Amino acid sequence: MLKDFIEKFNLKNLKVIVACSWWADSIFLVTELLKFLDKKNLIVCHFNHNLRLDESQRDEQFVQEFCLKNWLAFELGEANIKEISKNEKTWIEETSRNERYKFLNKMKDKHKAKYILTAHHLDDRIETFFLNLVRWTKIKWLISIEEQNWDLLRPLLWLTKAEILEKLQKEKIDFVEDSTNQDSSFLRNNLRLNMLPLFEKINPSYKNNIWDLINYFSDLKAFIDEILAKIFREDYFEIQDFLALPSFLQKEFIRFIYEKSNRWTIGLTEGNIAEIIKFINWKGNYTEKEIKKLKMKKINGKVFIK
Repeated sequence: MLKDFIEKFNLKNLKVIVACSWWADSIFLVTELLKFLDKKNLIVCHFNHNLRLDESQRDEQFVQEFCLKNWLAFELGEANIKEISKNEKTWIEETSRNERYKFLNKMKDKHKAKYILTAHHLDDRIETFFLNLVRWTKIKWLISIEEQNWDLLRPLLWLTKAEILEKLQKEKIDFVEDSTNQDSSFLRNNLRLNMLPLFEKINPSYKNNIWDLINYFSDLKAFIDEILAKIFREDYFEIQDFLALPSFLQKEFIRFIYEKSNRWTIGLTEGNIAEIIKFINWKGNYTEKEIKKLKMKKINGKVFIK
């Protein structure tokens, strides 16, 4: 399957960034990539969140030593996640993710790499689906983790955590575990430890069913986006085309242009969408407005997105 993924995205001769924590899933990704790709094209990047004191240093050392031993390029980043989370009033998990991807994108630019590869697997995808069902309800987040998101690739989505652990054990590959994975005060851990096991009791095959449902939503979003792309012209759209859309597609169009502008729709609320639609409907000309990082300028029946 990984070989097929490499061929699909033509990774054989491309330089790529590989996110590695030295936990089971990421070390599995690195060791599997080494079977198919030239090591000179792999840039292994480790981000220290400084959340687990000695463990954070241990993980950093493990990854660095592995890269030295295998003659792999290694990059290290770090941030004080707790302090940033407190200052920005964001969840620890959200802050961690934001800071980690800032670092990975910086390394991508530095090394002129084509893609960033992460080790998200099927269990991650299912957990994220349920988390986003609680936090955000736009179709984008019901799809949750996708195989490709712009320059971000996830080669392991077809594998469960249990399958990854089995393969590591079979090949006698060492890895470390994150002790905070057992801390249910973190929202994702609480879901994994206390809630998802209840689904498994109801139906042991629930993961396959959620996988099918996510893929259904993915096809639905692709269908909707194909319709919406016809009225979005690179950086603007005609107001009359927008107003001709049914109410549901108007809301989806806001999601569509917001995603085009910001790559994500995290934080885009129903209130934000209503405010944007109100601005589009307003009769004023040569007016500008920024709503939730979406910059718009209205000129002669057109809305330009900056």
